[in-house]
Amino acid sequence: MAWRPAGVNKASNKSHVSRHTKSSSSSLPLSSSSSSSCSPTLQILAFETAKCMVRLVALYKSLSDDQFHRLRNGIMKSPGVVTLNPDDETYLLSLACEEMLENLDQAAAIVSRLGKKCIDVELNRFDIAYHNMKQGIIDARTLDFNTEHVVKAIDQMEKYVCSTSVLYASLVGVDEMEISKRKKWRRNSGSKIDYFNEEISSRRKQVLHFRKISLWNQTFDKIVALMAQIVAVIFVRICTVFEPFVSSLPCITTKNRNFNRLHYNSNPKSPKGVTFRLSSITKIDKFITKIRYMDVKTEKNQMLVQSAPENTVGAAGLALRYANVIIMAEAYFYSSQMITNDARGYMFEMLPMNLKQMLRGKLKSHWHKDAEAREGQQGVAEGWKAALEEIFEWLAPVAHDTMQWQQERNLEQRNLDAKPTVLLLQTLHFSDLERTETAIVEILVGLSCIYRYENRGKRGGIC
Repeated sequence: MAWRPAGVNKASNKSHVSRHTKSSSSSLPLSSSSSSSCSPTLQILAFETAKCMVRLVALYKSLSDDQFHRLRNGIMKSPGVVTLNPDDETYLLSLACEEMLENLDQAAAIVSRLGKKCIDVELNRFDIAYHNMKQGIIDARTLDFNTEHVVKAIDQMEKYVCSTSVLYASLVGVDEMEISKRKKWRRNSGSKIDYFNEEISSRRKQVLHFRKISLWNQTFDKIVALMAQIVAVIFVRICTVFEPFVSSLPCITTKNRNFNRLHYNSNPKSPKGVTFRLSSITKIDKFITKIRYMDVKTEKNQMLVQSAPENTVGAAGLALRYANVIIMAEAYFYSSQMITNDARGYMFEMLPMNLKQMLRGKLKSHWHKDAEAREGQQGVAEGWKAALEEIFEWLAPVAHDTMQWQQERNLEQRNLDAKPTVLLLQTLHFSDLERTETAIVEILVGLSCIYRYENRGKRGGIC
C-alpha cells in the first residue's frame, strides 16, 4: 500500500528536486512513498539516521517475548537488584517502561526532524502524529509486533545500518590515507606518494559504491516512512506489555481480542503497508479503536535519571563513583598483587566524607581487636575472603552494569551495534544509598583486613 503525498503537485517541485541526487524507487518491505523518486536523499544525514535506526532496532529487540521474560524473571530478580531496590515489581517495571519510552521519544524526535525534509505531507507532520499517538489515538490493528512485514523492515534497517557503518569506515580510511600522504610528501618520499595515490583512488571508488547501497543514497520519504512505522509498532508494543503494570499508559485495544497477548502469530494476509495517515490518527472514526484516553507525561524535563528518590545513589550523584570503587576493589580482591599507594589513595579519595569517616572508624575498631588477640589472623583472613566473595557476587554485577550503561550512552555516537542495552534499573542509580554505602564500607574493610593479615606489603588496606 503506497503512500501518496496529499495535495502535492509534482510539477511545482521540479526546481526543488533538481538540487538533489535522485535515488532508486525500489520498495521496502513496508510501504514507501510513491513520490520517493522526487524526494531528496539523506547524504550526510545518513550517519545520524543510522544511529536512530540502531536505537529503534535495539528497542524492538528488547521488547521481544524472550527479552520481556528475561526482564521480569532474570534482571529484576537478580541478587543485586533485589538487595538494593524496593521489592516492588510494578515500580521496577515502571522504570523500565519509562526508560524505553524516553529512548523512543528521542528516536521519534529525530524521525520528526527528518520528516520535515520529506515531500509527503503526512511524513512532514510526523511530530503531530506521534503526539497524538502518545495520547492513545492510533489504529493499532496494522501494528502487530511480530508480523512478517515488520520483521522484514527490521532486517532492512539492520542492512542499512551495516552498509552505512562500512561507508563511515571507508571515509575515515580515505582521510587517514590523505594524512599519511601529506606526511610522506613533506619527507619527499616520491615512491610512497605514488602508492598512496593509487590506494586513495581505490578507496574513493569503494566510498562511491557504499554511498549507493547505504542510507546516503536513500530518499527522506522512503526512510522516514520506514522508521515512522517502526516507531508506531514499538509504541504499541510498549503499551501492550507494560499497560497491566503502568497505569499512565494509554490502553491500546483493537477489535482483535488476541492482540494484547504476548505471543503474536505472523499473519500472511496482513497488509503490506501500515496506514499512517494523519487523517487516520487524528480523527475518531471507523478506522480507530480508542477504548481509553490517558494523558502520558512527555515533558522533556521529566527525565528518568532526574527522578531518582532522595534516598538513592543516583540522587546523591554517586553512581559512577561508587561503581568505580566497587570494580577496583573487586579487581584487587581477586588479584594476588598488592594495592599500590596511588591506587589506595585514588580509591579513598573517591569516597565522600561520611564514608571516609565510617571507614576509618571501622578500621580502627578492627585494628584494636587485633592488638588484643594476634593469634588466628589467617583464619580471620579466610573468613573475610568468604564474606567478600558473597558480597561481590551480587554487588559487582550492578557496578559493572552501571559502567556499561554510561559507556553505551557515551559511545552511542560511534556504536552501531543494535542489541538490547542495559537498563537504568540494573545500575546503582536507583539503589538504596544506605545499603550501598554499607556494602562498600564492608568490602573496603574486608579488603584492608585481608591485605594486613596476609602481609601483602608493608602497609595493607585502603587508609
